[in-house]
Amino acid sequence: MRLSGRIKLLSAGLIGLSAAAIFLAAGGNGILRRWQKGVNHGVTLEGAPLEGMLHGEVSAYVEKLAQEINRLPRNAYLDTKTGEFAAEVLGLQVDVATTVQKIMNAPAHSYVLLELIQLDPKITMHHYQRIKKEIGAYRTWIGAGNGGRATNIILATASLNNYIMMPGDLFSFNQANGPRTVERGYRLAPVVGGMGIGGGVCQVSTTLYNAVLRSGLEVVERYPHSVPVYYVPPGMDATVSDWLDFKFRNNTDHIIMIKTSTLGGSIDICILQD
Repeated sequence: MRLSGRIKLLSAGLIGLSAAAIFLAAGGNGILRRWQKGVNHGVTLEGAPLEGMLHGEVSAYVEKLAQEINRLPRNAYLDTKTGEFAAEVLGLQVDVATTVQKIMNAPAHSYVLLELIQLDPKITMHHYQRIKKEIGAYRTWIGAGNGGRATNIILATASLNNYIMMPGDLFSFNQANGPRTVERGYRLAPVVGGMGIGGGVCQVSTTLYNAVLRSGLEVVERYPHSVPVYYVPPGMDATVSDWLDFKFRNNTDHIIMIKTSTLGGSIDICILQD
């Protein structure tokens, strides 16, 4: 999208690079050439005088402005600290070639504006607002009186809530969940073969695994427990550890979001798409 309009120059130092400064630096040489081929009398760019500047000097000046003005667009994203979405930010780029051409062709006493190009982000708040269609969900029950295990399950489930995946993205449970340490609130609880920090988290990865299956997403990596677990039918579990991970890919053309809850004594995980 091409824009043309006034912008506020970012610093007085940029404006200071004027035709007068270049003329003095040249020691007065080539005055006739500047009159014949330079910028016409009284021409300004966003108020900065460019009279007498040659094509190369104008290009250098506009390039300098562009370095200060250009900015990349930023996609809308979920702030994991606040749990809120941050809106997208438009990008901006100076069309140097077109701006220079306008300046060099401008008649005397013209007020020339920078030629600006708006850069649109790929993902906007509108995209996220459209993520409403449930494509898969699963529930398992935590059980009463589980102490540290219930704490671990609640922490792990919350770490997945509002997780966003773009088309083609690969999900890693261990990466999304983060290190399961005492410092992060995880507690000692039963695991297969004994006790361990983070015991119970496998119920979360298993619940997610079953939601993924119902969503038709591509399972990339999954390991079963060495013994049956009580919260899903045999063969439907997905264990995780420091060396075992559960991974799946968003093999759709849609943005997807993982929504989780532990209200009412159950782990509820659903997968939504736009």
